[in-house]
Amino acid sequence: MNLYIAIALGVVIGAIGAYIAEQKNRPHLQGFLLGFFFGLIGILIALLLSKKEESN
Repeated sequence: MNLYIAIALGVVIGAIGAYIAEQKNRPHLQGFLLGFFFGLIGILIALLLSKKEESN
């Protein structure tokens, strides 16, 4: 696999992880890094994380 394709795929999956983390009131970076480094397993982990309560 071409390196550029692998990086692009990692960024796309990382963006999906960031979106999931945002929906669960968690940091975007946490979701992005899970998706980028662990791929579909990272997305699954992000989905299984509990929703964080908003602090006032």
